[in-house]
Amino acid sequence: MGAVRMLLPVLRPVSGRDGHRAGGRLLVAALLRCSSPHWVFVRPQPLERRVGWGAEAVALCRAAMLRERPGAPDLLARSLVLQAQLLLHAGRYEEARVAAEESLNVPDAHASSVQTAYCHLMRALALAWLDRSDEALVTVRRSIAAYRSLTPGHADRSLGSPAAALRAHAWVLDRAGRTAESVEVYLQCVELLRELPLRQQFRLAVLHTRVLAELAGGLRVLGRFAEAVEAGSDARERVSSLAPRLYPETQVMRAQLLIDLAWCLGATEDRPRARATAEEAVSRCRNLPVGAEVPDGALLALALDCLAHHLDLVDAHTEERAVLQELVVLCERLAVAGPDAHEPRLAVTLDALARCHTRDGEGAEAVTATERSVELYRRAVGRDSGPYEPELARTLANLSVRLRLRGEFGGAVAAGDEALAITRRLAGAEGADGRSLVADRLRILGRARYRAEDDEGAAACFEEAETLLRDLMKAGDPGPYAAGLAAAQSALARALGAAADGHLDAGRTDDAAVALRRLKELTARAPLTDVHAACVATFARARDRGGEGAVRAWQRTTGEPWPTFVYRLG
Repeated sequence: MGAVRMLLPVLRPVSGRDGHRAGGRLLVAALLRCSSPHWVFVRPQPLERRVGWGAEAVALCRAAMLRERPGAPDLLARSLVLQAQLLLHAGRYEEARVAAEESLNVPDAHASSVQTAYCHLMRALALAWLDRSDEALVTVRRSIAAYRSLTPGHADRSLGSPAAALRAHAWVLDRAGRTAESVEVYLQCVELLRELPLRQQFRLAVLHTRVLAELAGGLRVLGRFAEAVEAGSDARERVSSLAPRLYPETQVMRAQLLIDLAWCLGATEDRPRARATAEEAVSRCRNLPVGAEVPDGALLALALDCLAHHLDLVDAHTEERAVLQELVVLCERLAVAGPDAHEPRLAVTLDALARCHTRDGEGAEAVTATERSVELYRRAVGRDSGPYEPELARTLANLSVRLRLRGEFGGAVAAGDEALAITRRLAGAEGADGRSLVADRLRILGRARYRAEDDEGAAACFEEAETLLRDLMKAGDPGPYAAGLAAAQSALARALGAAADGHLDAGRTDDAAVALRRLKELTARAPLTDVHAACVATFARARDRGGEGAVRAWQRTTGEPWPTFVYRLG
C-alpha cells in the first residue's frame, strides 16, 4: 500500500482536476486501495486521512457519472460502500447510512452479490448506532441472506463475510436489549468461525476475537458467569497474539474484555484472579491511544469501578479508597461534558467513598460525600426517574444511617422518611423484593426515630417491618427474611420499652399500659432471648416507676392481673 500511496501525487495531475482524463479510473482505484487496505500485516493510515481519500474517490466517481464514462456507476457504488465503512469507523453514522443507501441505489450499477450484502451490513450498523434497531434488524437479516446466497469459494476480503454479518446481527440484538437472543446468535457465529478452513480463520482472527469478547459480555449480563469466563479467557489469549500496532482497534476491545472478565471471575468467587484482571484492565485503559475512546476516560471509569469493587471483596481497603478517590476526580471531569451518562456514576462512587470514610471513622466526610451523591441522583431523577429513583432511595437510606451515626437525628429522620416514601411508591411493581426493601427502609427510619426520642414512631416502624417480613416468610422461603425479622423484633422490644418508660415519666399510665401490652404480645411471637429479657426488665421498671398506678392502668387496659412472669421457663 505504501507504493500505491506514493503514486497518488503522480496520478492526480495525470488524471486532471476532476479525474476527467484517462488516468481518472486508475486514481480512483489507488484511492480506494489506500483507504481500505487489504493486507493483514499493513498498518492502516490514520482514519481521518483514509476518510479523505474515500471522499476524493467518491467525488471522482460522481464526476465520471456526469460524463457517462463506462463503468462509472459500478465504481461509484463500490466507492460509496467503502466510504460508508470508513464513516462508521469515524462515528459519522448518519453520513454512513446515507452513503450505504446511495450505494444500493446508484442508477445502472451492477453490484456483485457480495457488495450488496456488504452494503446492507454497513447500513444495518449505521441504523443501529442511530438507535433505529428495528430497521437495523431487518437490514442485517437481508445482509445475512445475501451472504448465504453466494457461491462456495466466492470471497472479497474488503467486503465482509457471512461471519461478519452474523456478528453484526448479534450486536444489533444486544443494542436492542434482546441479550438472550444476541447470545444465541453469537454462539452460532463462534461455531461458524471454528468450522472455517485455517487460512480463513487466520484472516478473520480479529473478528473471531471480537465475537468471543462480545459473547463474554452478553453472558455476563445473563448471569452465566462460568461460560463468560470460558469465552473471555479464549478471547484474552487470542487478543494477546494480535499486535496493537497492526490492530489499534483491538486495544479498546481488550480493555473492555478485561473488565467483563474481572466481573465474571469475581462472581465465580475467584477473587485473586478477579483483582489481578481488574488491575490489568485499569493499566490497559490508562495506556489507550488518544482518540481510541469516546468520551476520553469513560472506559477507565468502568475499569476503576470494577477494581474498587474487587479490592473491597479482598479487604484491601486502603487501595480501594485510593481508587475511589481517583474515580471521583475522573467522573467529575467526565460529567462536565456528559452529565446524563456520568453524574449517576459519580453519585454511586461518592456513596462508595462515603462507606470508606465511615469505616475509617470520618463521619463528617462520609455525610458530605453522601449528600453530594443524593443531590446528583436528584438531578438524574429529574432527567429520567425510571432507572434512578431506586438509587436515590438507597442513597437517602445510607444518608439517614450516616447522619444518625453522627448524632444528627433530625436529618436522619428526614432522609429516612423520604427514602421510605420513594420505596413504598416503587414497591408495588417489584413484588416480594419490593416489600422486603420496604421492611429494610422501615428499620432504618425506626432507628433514626428511636435516637430522636420518638419511641412510638420508632415502634410503629418496627411493627410494620415485622408484619411485612412475617407475610413474606409465610408466602415463600423464610430463609432470606429470618435475620431481618429478628432485627426488627429486637429493635421493637427496645422501642416499646423506651415508650413505656417515657409515658410513665410523663404520668400517662394508660399509654404506658398499651406499650407494655404490645411488648408482652411480642414475646409470644418472638423466640429471642433479648426480646424476653427486655420485656422482663421493662415490666420491672414500670412497677418501680408507676407503682400501683401502673398496675391499675394495666388492669384497666388488659382486664388481666399484673403479670408475675412474662413467659414460661423451659
